[in-house]
Amino acid sequence: MRPAEQASALDFDPSLPGHPDPYPIFHRLRATAPVHFSPHMGGWAILRYADAAAFLRDQARFSRAALIEQMLRKFGPQLILESQSHELAFSDPPGHTRFKNLVSRAFTPQAVAALKPHLEEIVDGLLDRVAERGQMDVIADFAYPLPSIAICEMLGVPQADAAQMMRWVEGIVASRGVVRTQEMITEGDRATLGFDDYFNRQIEDRERHPGGSDLLSAFLTVDYHGERLSRLEILTILSTIFAAGHATTTNLIGNGLLALLHHPAEMARLREHPELIASAVEEMLRYDAPTQAVSPMVAREEVEIGGQRVAAGETVSVLIGACNRDPERFADPDRFDIARSDNEHLSFSHGVHYCLGAGLARLEGQVAIVRLLQRMPRLRLADDRLEWKEMGRFRGLKALPIAF
Repeated sequence: MRPAEQASALDFDPSLPGHPDPYPIFHRLRATAPVHFSPHMGGWAILRYADAAAFLRDQARFSRAALIEQMLRKFGPQLILESQSHELAFSDPPGHTRFKNLVSRAFTPQAVAALKPHLEEIVDGLLDRVAERGQMDVIADFAYPLPSIAICEMLGVPQADAAQMMRWVEGIVASRGVVRTQEMITEGDRATLGFDDYFNRQIEDRERHPGGSDLLSAFLTVDYHGERLSRLEILTILSTIFAAGHATTTNLIGNGLLALLHHPAEMARLREHPELIASAVEEMLRYDAPTQAVSPMVAREEVEIGGQRVAAGETVSVLIGACNRDPERFADPDRFDIARSDNEHLSFSHGVHYCLGAGLARLEGQVAIVRLLQRMPRLRLADDRLEWKEMGRFRGLKALPIAF
């Protein structure tokens, strides 16, 4: 028998974080079953920070590539799984190392920082659209369109195509859950066909007219010790930037603003001291993580985690939201403190799979939150009857109505 029976709290499904407040449940689970086999997730779940950090660093005994191999055995050859098999998130060293080295030479901190003036213009443009209304849905009007427009700007593709891009990306995101169904995979296949066709045409245009300064052009020309990115690898990283970057940023802005609205003293503090925005965004990422679970890894051999024996071939994931509220790692973890120091949360994962787009998500969150507070000094919730999406490993609001 798996030790699921040791915690009746496992009635809660951590793979579908549509719960309005899962954190008390996480505290109970961490106290009774900090490493447990979850019947909902079909594998092991880690809820303690120290266990999670050690697991995420352990590339010798755990594999991301093996997860896709399991999916291929379960669903058979599928376009979305073939695409994911080449992603950084689902590959292991040494192939992962080579791919990440190439991508990071194009997707540099300097390239992200250069986006800031354009990002401020995009944010102001979105706020201008609602300024006369006196109210808006932060998700639909602001947090959802912002990252797709910003990514289009960075890649040098028309912003007018952002809405279509997101229809494809939603299908791709749906296929990336901790638990996957045939319906999710089928939708992922359909979306991948449209997405790849669009960017194949963009790539061919740049090959005919080289010399551009956008990120897509950089992916086409980047060179590391004589190696280049293949066409398939470029399509893969583009899909990852949209799929992972969009959901994370949308939820960061929505969850982060909600935390400020629920903590008016901290919101007033940030208005008075906007220089705290960097640490404020880190606290938003810790306090209500936009991604609540990492993609599972597969045990290569029998191992022990937190006193539990994990068999070879079993999957293991980390419940980020639980680890980010672990009192053994964070003092007073349920307190929202925008100036919190020593805030090394796991919201962008850890180890070799640390999120390559973390800098972009942070910048988008910082610019968005600061401009919202600057332009809307009397910001308040218009309706406190909020609902959370059921989005696999992501945690985000369906809507966030505010008045200003």
